[in-house]
Amino acid sequence: MNNKARILVCEDEPALRNDICAELVEAGYEAVGVRDGNDALAFLAEGRPDLILCDIAMPVLDGRGLLDRIRDDRPDLSTVPFLFLTAFSDRQDIIAGKLGGADDYLVKPVDYEMLLATVSAHLRLVSRVEIAVNDRLAQTREALGSAENGHYSALECLAQALVIVDREAHVLYANPKARSLACIGAGLQLDRALSLSKNNALFIDALAEVMADETGMVRSVIVTAPERDREMILLIGRIAAVEGVQRAALVVIADPGTRSIPEPDLLQAALNLTPKEAELAALLAKGLRSEEIADVMGVSSTTVSYHLKNLFAKTQTNRQSDLVVFILSLCALSPSR
Repeated sequence: MNNKARILVCEDEPALRNDICAELVEAGYEAVGVRDGNDALAFLAEGRPDLILCDIAMPVLDGRGLLDRIRDDRPDLSTVPFLFLTAFSDRQDIIAGKLGGADDYLVKPVDYEMLLATVSAHLRLVSRVEIAVNDRLAQTREALGSAENGHYSALECLAQALVIVDREAHVLYANPKARSLACIGAGLQLDRALSLSKNNALFIDALAEVMADETGMVRSVIVTAPERDREMILLIGRIAAVEGVQRAALVVIADPGTRSIPEPDLLQAALNLTPKEAELAALLAKGLRSEEIADVMGVSSTTVSYHLKNLFAKTQTNRQSDLVVFILSLCALSPSR
């Protein structure tokens, strides 16, 4: 098979490790065998597997210890399936393993037909998620490009609530998700004529600041949605001229209460980001300013600008407003609470 999936087999019994690797190779995979958790960590420092098959009871660093280390120290491996292989078949032990972060549990003696079927199933699931991510990002990129040319039809299908306004806060467009909100309190109100309420000084001030800025900043305004008993975030960023309007802004309505802001782990896996880039991307989507992000991350503003430049390159965006929408386009793929 082309582009063979790489399976890391962590098993301290040499004969069993060799047999498992041989079965995997015969099935068309690339198999890498290691004898314990420390050897696995050494391999992971240099390479990335597509799936990890790991015995629980091993000397030095056992399977649970390895899983904990990976979950704590290697968020970049969060999408790599981790399968436990164990002689312990007790139901509670299996439940405990899955609650501890394992994706599946295979019991010794090894049923190789079951092992291969389980491996194949998990790899297919990862592939489906990757396809869904790529499709969603491509859809968002196309929609943002269409908006710049005054064509809003592509924005209709996006899951984010998006509003486009001019410098006077007149609504040029609101997609179905934004229209469904209708009224989210005093911060942003869309009546039947889709006119923007101008009684929120914070919003108007943020809009003016964004319109006057040449660096592509995004500003955020927190508004209360009484009928939803929680706050909403309005993220405001300038976009290219649309429909003859010299300057326009994109307003993204984010609802943290519905997990509309993806976790850094998901961003890292979906967009091939470094941990710092993923952290910055998540903070941007929450509406933090660059100086606030620098404080949270404990880095300088120069470092924030460096990571932001890399984010633009990796997401093929040019402005923070587009980048924020791009990040939020993954919201439907975030795990539920």
